Amino acid sequence: MYFDSYYPTVTSMLTGRPVRLHLPLIALAFCFLAALSAGQTARQMPTPGAPTPGAPLLDASEPEEPQAKHGERLDPETAYGPTIIESMQAVMERERLQPSSTKNHKARNGAQGSWAVPSRRKTANPHSGEHYAINKWGDTRMSVEFGEPVYFGGAWISGQAAPVLWAAGVRFHGYRDGEKVATGAWLEKLSERGDWLAADFENVTRIEIEARPVYQGSGWYGLDDLTFSLPPAEGASERRRVVVDFDDLSYNMRLTGSGYAGLTWPKGTGDFEMETQTVHAPKVPESADMEEIDAVTTNLESSFGGGGTAPVLSFSFAGPHIGNPGAGWLPPDTNGSIGPNHFVAVVNQNLSVYDRVTGNEVISTGLANFWNTQGSAGDPRAVYDHHSNRFIIIATNFNTRLWLAVSLTDDPTGSWFKTWVNLSQGSDSSNWPDYPTLGVDATGIYSASYMVGGNSISLFAIDKAPLLTGSPSLGTITAFRNLPWEGAVHPAVTYGTPGRMYCISRRGSQTLRLRFVQGPMTNPTLVEAGNVFVPNHGSPPNAPALGSVAPLDALDWRPMNAVFRNGSLWTTHGVASGGRAACRWYEIDVASVATAQVGTISDPVMSYMMPSISVNKDNSVVVGFSGSSPNDYASSYTAGRVANDPAGQLSPPAILMAGTAPYNTIDSSGVNRWGDYSLTSVDPVDDTAIWTIQEHTRSPDAWGTRVGQYEFPVTCPAPSNFCVTSANSAGTGAVMGYAGDASLSTNSFSLLTVGLPANQPGLFFYAPNQTVTFFGDGLLCLSGQIARLGVVVADQLGFASFTTDMNAPPFSAGPGQVQPGDIRHFQFWYRDPAFGGAGFNLSDGLTVTFCP
Repeated sequence: MYFDSYYPTVTSMLTGRPVRLHLPLIALAFCFLAALSAGQTARQMPTPGAPTPGAPLLDASEPEEPQAKHGERLDPETAYGPTIIESMQAVMERERLQPSSTKNHKARNGAQGSWAVPSRRKTANPHSGEHYAINKWGDTRMSVEFGEPVYFGGAWISGQAAPVLWAAGVRFHGYRDGEKVATGAWLEKLSERGDWLAADFENVTRIEIEARPVYQGSGWYGLDDLTFSLPPAEGASERRRVVVDFDDLSYNMRLTGSGYAGLTWPKGTGDFEMETQTVHAPKVPESADMEEIDAVTTNLESSFGGGGTAPVLSFSFAGPHIGNPGAGWLPPDTNGSIGPNHFVAVVNQNLSVYDRVTGNEVISTGLANFWNTQGSAGDPRAVYDHHSNRFIIIATNFNTRLWLAVSLTDDPTGSWFKTWVNLSQGSDSSNWPDYPTLGVDATGIYSASYMVGGNSISLFAIDKAPLLTGSPSLGTITAFRNLPWEGAVHPAVTYGTPGRMYCISRRGSQTLRLRFVQGPMTNPTLVEAGNVFVPNHGSPPNAPALGSVAPLDALDWRPMNAVFRNGSLWTTHGVASGGRAACRWYEIDVASVATAQVGTISDPVMSYMMPSISVNKDNSVVVGFSGSSPNDYASSYTAGRVANDPAGQLSPPAILMAGTAPYNTIDSSGVNRWGDYSLTSVDPVDDTAIWTIQEHTRSPDAWGTRVGQYEFPVTCPAPSNFCVTSANSAGTGAVMGYAGDASLSTNSFSLLTVGLPANQPGLFFYAPNQTVTFFGDGLLCLSGQIARLGVVVADQLGFASFTTDMNAPPFSAGPGQVQPGDIRHFQFWYRDPAFGGAGFNLSDGLTVTFCP
């Protein structure tokens, strides 16, 4: 807010409108110009934080952080919450007695709109400065009270949120002593940059801003540079002109009830058609470069290639949906992981457990009941720790706590160790955790959060060993604070024992940042591994969807999850491609700190967002994600590849679950929330199948989730001939062949032989070893335990065949049993009396490798 006595005005020769002059800034500008003039011969230094023209955006040899840093050990006395071991039976009894509510304290829940400065991420185009006010929930009747009669000149009005949600018109009404005394003209069409809406009301004590609704009784707008004049000060003759520009406020500040600028900012009184419950979007620090965050890059160096091998959906079932216990929040923050016997799913704010064989739900409870708290337990994540064979779940209370739970066994329906950790300590004492991530390795549990109130991310390393004892407890927790805000820092789900926990974040439009935590876990260090240079990209635009008034929120470019395996870190995030949201994925070679391959899932029509990735023991990959278009409801998709596919190639996207209805869940700032993430995980039973949980529309304005199990088509090695055949009465000798493949699961393998004497009987047989021994009129090429198949008779052309049944003896049981990976050697024995000699002969040999 400012008074014109400090900001003189002149008339613009271009517009004819008054222009404010900021004398201190003008003086500073003259000083700056003089300094430039005086220093023409001096070396020009680049602006701090900005690259020298022509230089690379980032120099990997000059990292912003030290190469290694020691963390801050949390004090158990002040940071550790009480611990409890509790059975899931006790949780479900609590759920029965105190059913989880679906009410969200951050939702409208029947309340009217209010005045607020939007968050950094939802700020569009202020008319002046950095801030402006919005009518939360799109309330169509908002007001401002001056406390005394004033002359009200008008204000700048702009569109807020998606253009389809902009109010269809805005006008002012003036009131004095409770009576309407003036009504202004309509601003019929709002614009992105804003327009001046004049009022020219004399002696009003309150103004009302009326908006025409566009969606369910709502219409959003931005208000800036509210201009009015106070009566002359004592002894003066001119009125005092005041412009309320909101630039002395911070982002995400509520004006209603604040008394800001000496005015009253009442709640709205508009009529709404329905209510919506939402969770706040992931927070962004005020210092974040939103121009870079919102940048949309259409010319990507990496484009979609559909040359990968598609995974096969072998099983799927419905996961949590809105309306389940505790699951009354938007968006769901879809997450979950597969275990030996169960799939554990967590969403805002529900925990559900499913039988992995039947898909039946066996547990469903609110996360607040799970942790026995009256507060919140949002932004949840879950992993199955294949090192310790336990499930791990985290969440935040959006205040100070990170909730933590570890199952005592691989059975999530049994007992759990539960506690919380106060993350708001040290330099984060005034901040609170948002968007926590989760990773695990052989020795630790890791989580990073944006600490809202500051401008940084903090990473926490939890020593896992004390949690795995007969009397589990919290051991050493180390905080690495004040890491640069980069959307999210993702520790990996780590396979093997590399001796370090790799973490990934997105540093810039062409750079990812690779770090690792190195033990011992009682005194770990965080090491800056370096910058990973990647193809240029920008933040994904929101995603149009069939029947959605506003496009779905595609969030931004932050990594969504990370997996380390076989020397590579795999990660994925949202990008822009051709003006639409797309999913970028990477394989990063940690030894060289460089990409091994990069791919982008994009489409000329479809938008894809909220990806997650996982990789199995064979380096086969599945990426799960959401997709929508103007002709498609929001649905869940997957794509995949196997290790020997062309680099950077995934299979074309395939639907896991098609959306069935429009989705319109507009939050208070006019954003149609979706996401904020998903998860894909490897089956610990065989380390081959890959499971994913993804969001889709279940019914109008209602989200659901789908769990899918994927397997890859098995390509068995081609059988090969060995040994030599011997001449027979039909010619040069009998030769082995095959049809189908030697997959035990597909069960489609046949043995063939050609060059036989016509109409003579014979049989196929096999053994584990090779040899060469004279036998009959030929050579026996097998040794070891021999298994015989049924007798067959060659046809008139000297051809014989036998179709195997891998589910029957001798292949399924007994001495001739075969397992995936077994190698067996086959031959054909046959009668040949016309040849003379012994009267029987043998073909050459065929070596077969059986696969799953």
